[in-house]
Amino acid sequence: GRIASVPIVVLLIAGVNDTSIDRLSFNRFLSVLATLFFTLAQLSDVVDGYYARKYSVVSSFGKFVDPLADKLLSMSILIMLIPLQRIAAWFVVLLMAREVTITALRGMAASEGVEISASDWGKKKTMIQSFAIGALILHYPFFGVQFHQIGIVLLWLTLGISVGSGTHYLWTFFSEILQRKRKEV
Repeated sequence: GRIASVPIVVLLIAGVNDTSIDRLSFNRFLSVLATLFFTLAQLSDVVDGYYARKYSVVSSFGKFVDPLADKLLSMSILIMLIPLQRIAAWFVVLLMAREVTITALRGMAASEGVEISASDWGKKKTMIQSFAIGALILHYPFFGVQFHQIGIVLLWLTLGISVGSGTHYLWTFFSEILQRKRKEV
């Protein structure tokens, strides 16, 4: 569901034109609709996780597709928000670099027979990042709430947690590899 929602949310965001004052109502409508689809996609992840834990359903396919869906959804939206000037490109590059690094690290770990599962740090990062992205998609003030500013603050928090969780993943990987190497000697 999350992967299928990517083109829908991307197309809705692509329709926004923040430079045209004449389109303000339409832009706000598209932003609300994109936020709604993004939120539904994120809720499907929560429901999926709940049932997977409740019924102890874990599969190789799920371990691969779940984080892939998260990355496709969040990174594609962040990229789409760059030309709308809702987020700086360098910020997206940093977040993407973390995702690519952790994905590569997990792949290396798997080839060494080490499983690096999602940490609490990573789960918190994903949750806060989801709220940040939702607020940045919404962007416009509604009911006196400045969603863009909230999104930026949450994104900075996401970046901080990303550094912490990335460090945790690196530490876990190298600790496990060193421990295995010592056992071999």
